[in-house]
Amino acid sequence: MKIRSKISSTLTIALMILFVASVVYPIMEAGLANAADTVEVTVRQQITAEISLTVASSTLVLLPAIAGLTGGTGNGSTTVNILTNNNSGYTVTLIASGTQSAMAGETQGGFVTDYNATVPETWSNTSSGQSSQFGFGITNSSLSSANSASGYGSCSSYENCFSKAPTTTPKTIVSVGTFTTSAGDDFQLKFRVHLPANANPLVPEDWYNATTTITATVN
Repeated sequence: MKIRSKISSTLTIALMILFVASVVYPIMEAGLANAADTVEVTVRQQITAEISLTVASSTLVLLPAIAGLTGGTGNGSTTVNILTNNNSGYTVTLIASGTQSAMAGETQGGFVTDYNATVPETWSNTSSGQSSQFGFGITNSSLSSANSASGYGSCSSYENCFSKAPTTTPKTIVSVGTFTTSAGDDFQLKFRVHLPANANPLVPEDWYNATTTITATVN
């Protein structure tokens, strides 16, 4: 009886060990494996392109005042800033609102003749008895590539580079193929009026103005 009892106890213990080995241990193993599991999470955020155009002064008075018969030259400029994060850069265009010419008298019906160059060139004054002149130009201190792309590279100096202000089709004045710094890109937008002595046609006494629109778009 004692031998049979010992065999029964031994069998019971063996069955318990087998149960633990076949059922409990795999469960414990699964728990240990899950505790070491790894999952990667990828996060994406889209940043869209924007552009900002700032002009230091939207109203300019060219100086000095010009004597109507003896003639002279008036100049004025303002700083334009372009800020964009667009990878392909930006383009700036300019157009004037005049009909007969870009610069017209406010009360007397006179006008200042447009500068005769449609492509930027070194400014050349007309001689006594010839027509008056109104033109615009840009001067970039840090965007020489933009100047070249816009055709300003042929001038003797950027400071003396001008062309006719277009009145029918916007003219590209700056084109840059990459985003700007956080400070943006600056250039000087400048205007010039010249009257030779005894201009023909005569330019009546008056205030003369030209309204130009500059537009910045992402490329």
